[in-house]
Amino acid sequence: MSTSQRVFKLAGKVQHYAWGGESFIPALLNISNQEGKPYAEYWMGAHDNTPAELLLNNGKKMPLNTFIEQQPAEILGEKTANRFGRLPFLFKVLDVKDMLSIQVHPTKREAEKGFERENLAGIPLSAPQRNYKDDNHKPEIMVALSDFWLLHGFKHQPEIEKTLNEFPAFHPLIPDFKKYGFKELYRKLMKLPQQEIDLLLAPLAEE
Repeated sequence: MSTSQRVFKLAGKVQHYAWGGESFIPALLNISNQEGKPYAEYWMGAHDNTPAELLLNNGKKMPLNTFIEQQPAEILGEKTANRFGRLPFLFKVLDVKDMLSIQVHPTKREAEKGFERENLAGIPLSAPQRNYKDDNHKPEIMVALSDFWLLHGFKHQPEIEKTLNEFPAFHPLIPDFKKYGFKELYRKLMKLPQQEIDLLLAPLAEE
């Protein structure tokens, strides 16, 4: 370790995704946001793309991932360092103003394979078509600080069938669902053009 300092202030990094709110994170950090920029996430971790920074007593800053890499066993503990080799989680504060996209998280093995595959293909980490930014599987724990709605997973097949039958707008989906199951139904819905999705949902909105 390059410093004898044992306690540090930690400066996280803001992610300005379009779905973010404009006031919660600026208020948390006591900063102005007069331009109304979206403040979606505040990262306080050691992710290689956006590491938080340690504020050293000498006035300098050091990325948290660099600091951990110097002596991982001492900083993380031997058990964590041997198993993960790095900080095994990313702490975030989120302010979600608009609906988020549907996300599918891979297993750890699939993440490692996908990350290696895209690296070998030469796809930059910042590329919009990149699926695997790192080799982690990203299990998540959420603690809601205010009212928050989260949809997780799928209903069981009989419940899906009940929903399709309950709403006339969904009746055209029933044959495909009975023939192929919910996996293909999901695939079909995700690939429908937005105009067709709007037509499908219009009767529900009217009701």
